[in-house]
Amino acid sequence: MNEIQRRKLVGQIDYVVYSSDFPTTIIVNEHRTKLLEMLKEQGQENVPPQLFNPNASITSLTFFAGAAVREQPAYMLLESNRYYRQATQKLLRTPFSGERQDEFETVIDLIKSEREEDYQEAISRLSEFGKSNPAQLAISYWLAKFYGKLGDAPNATKWLIRALRQGWCFQKHTRSDLAFERVKDDPLFRGIVDRIPEVPFVFAPTHGFKNNYKWAANGMLNNERGQGDQYFLSTVLSVTRNYGINEQQAVEQLQRSIKADGTQPRGTFYFTDTKDVRSTTRKPNFASAITQLEAMGFETKIVNSGVPVQALDIVGLTCGTPGFDWAASGSQILPGAFCDNLTSFGGMFYRAGQTKCSQFLRYGAAGSSGTVVEPYALQAKFPHPMIHVHYARGCSLAESFYQSVSGPFQTIVVGDALCSPWAIEPTIEVAPSSFEGAVKGGLNLSVNVESSPAKVSSLLFYVDGRLEQQTPVVSELKIDTRELSDGYHELRIVAVANNLVQTTGRVVLPVVVDNCGHSLELQVKQTEYRNTDNIQVVAKSTLGESIELRHNGRTLMMQAGRDVEFSVPAASLGRGPVQIQGVAISAESGEIASSPVDLVIQGDLAEGLRNTETPKKK
Repeated sequence: MNEIQRRKLVGQIDYVVYSSDFPTTIIVNEHRTKLLEMLKEQGQENVPPQLFNPNASITSLTFFAGAAVREQPAYMLLESNRYYRQATQKLLRTPFSGERQDEFETVIDLIKSEREEDYQEAISRLSEFGKSNPAQLAISYWLAKFYGKLGDAPNATKWLIRALRQGWCFQKHTRSDLAFERVKDDPLFRGIVDRIPEVPFVFAPTHGFKNNYKWAANGMLNNERGQGDQYFLSTVLSVTRNYGINEQQAVEQLQRSIKADGTQPRGTFYFTDTKDVRSTTRKPNFASAITQLEAMGFETKIVNSGVPVQALDIVGLTCGTPGFDWAASGSQILPGAFCDNLTSFGGMFYRAGQTKCSQFLRYGAAGSSGTVVEPYALQAKFPHPMIHVHYARGCSLAESFYQSVSGPFQTIVVGDALCSPWAIEPTIEVAPSSFEGAVKGGLNLSVNVESSPAKVSSLLFYVDGRLEQQTPVVSELKIDTRELSDGYHELRIVAVANNLVQTTGRVVLPVVVDNCGHSLELQVKQTEYRNTDNIQVVAKSTLGESIELRHNGRTLMMQAGRDVEFSVPAASLGRGPVQIQGVAISAESGEIASSPVDLVIQGDLAEGLRNTETPKKK
């Protein structure tokens, strides 16, 4: 969190993703004690304390970072995640909490009145709520309802359009809503109703994620202070110690998942139905997920074994078994799939017994999850089968996971957080598409999104990774390079899809600015090294008091002067493709960056300590 602030990236970072050897379990004894005291004060003295065993996963604590660092232990509750796509009965009824919710309920109860002045009062008060929470779907839909009761078709249509843009996707429910009886035959209103997607009125609509979104009690967006929670999406890429998988298997898994992005894989989503409580816990929720997957054209199948047998087309799996031998099953997991198993020790990598969730990564899945302590057979602590629906609608793996787990504090999610097999990314054409030499003065970039496979709603413009501008779709961006220091910069233009998932596509333009004649150059003798080597780097600048050598934004070394040499241990950069950059520090001109230098650090992948597939006999 401190580093995000130091780099001036607050509000821009949506994901915090850990590599494969971080601690997976964090002990939160103090938070548990505080939570039980809080529940006792609320009259809930008989809550089984074992539900709140004080072992939290690193990914869940990162998701709940705001609450965790502020010592607010309510994140341990089973319905703590407001990004979870909850049942729709809450969608229109509980957009707020506390006194604000009491006020809201008083207002919407006026719908039962037969007096037009009550409808007008409700509209006035809802409009005030809407000023503080312009993105809240419930406000828009209730305003449409009250205008409908008045017979005001233009305003009922206006607010229904707003609700549609905010994610309202329940056409059948709208048609049967008696509040619209007086306006249902209006041509414009009827035309908007015809445009509403028909999704079963069961769960809140699938929604893309941003860290700066404030999630309300009904799972939609609020802006009002104290009426929305903010999160970070988080996964660990893999676990390569103890009973996880080895590094080579982890790298191969990531390579597979990267290639799966946007491929629209065709296969089958599998659900296992056995007498094991690990399976029966989620069986009641199979139907809702299967109905929506099949409505989108996907194949689904329920099998009566612990894991599918001889299934060669698995694009998603929900199962429940203490142990499995995937190799013996003869089944094949297709790239990009999320495979989930409800069992007690799937995320406890320090001990044997029960197959670990990382085994799904070994055999082809992009992601999986497991609990880091005995969770008991509670649906709230495991992904709801609807995870596959969110994923199939184009969400990333992490978005899909956190939309489907209402109480994730004991659950760790492993794999490629950004994997998006069913995403339809918008495309963007920018001219010029590259720059041959240094640039100065003003730059005019033409922007074209007409051929994008996904309609674009807005553009984001970044300089060196920092968001500088957000605009509607424009045909030209103007950049004054005199506002930038001389040296290397990265310009990034991001197109945001005009849908609730808000998939993005991007164009990255490296550029060297030369308005004042200043520069910094890095030189290395070669581009490939062993991880046991020292890398000699020469840096030459035209100004500045010192030069820093940086790797991924962190300072490796610093020396005074304009013509310096660094000796960098290759092991400090990590193995594989890496990038280093020099930055001259000038009291007068600020920072001047060199062009990045791409290197490859060679080193053998570790094999890992153990690699168990099946639990030992007790």
